[in-house]
Amino acid sequence: MKQLRSLNGVVRSFTTALMLVTFFGSFQPMAVRAATEYNETIPFIDDYDGCSGERVTVTGIQHVAGHVTKDARGRFHYVFTRNTKGTGIGQSTGDRYLMTDTVAQLNLYVLPGGTQTLSQVYNTVLIHQGETTPGDDTIIHFLSKITIAANGDVTTALEVQNVDCR
Repeated sequence: MKQLRSLNGVVRSFTTALMLVTFFGSFQPMAVRAATEYNETIPFIDDYDGCSGERVTVTGIQHVAGHVTKDARGRFHYVFTRNTKGTGIGQSTGDRYLMTDTVAQLNLYVLPGGTQTLSQVYNTVLIHQGETTPGDDTIIHFLSKITIAANGDVTTALEVQNVDCR
């Protein structure tokens, strides 16, 4: 089984999440319990190793949305989603690819001065267009969990990845 490598995408996802953890971890909302919204559309370029065996450069748009609320116990609840759509060109063959990607932040309870936990589910599909070879479409499922202690130390860093070539 060949593996899809989008280390830039995973690192970017973790970096975004950690930036938001840092921001929302220090965020002190007003007494109102209304959600603070985050909504942005971002162009991107990334490289992937697909099941076809070639490096694919993908360009497209990412839509990132999230919000944070504070409950009656003072805990922050954070929801984050990222949806990506792009097209790619194989670097050796010039073949065309379609890519879709979703990331969902399962839950995050930020206790001021306490432990923070970040869990994400990440799904990517890279479809090789117009091919006649079976098994060159790439489907990746990725689960990650990071726990950060009150002192800032990362105490848990778990990654589970499953790649299918269809």
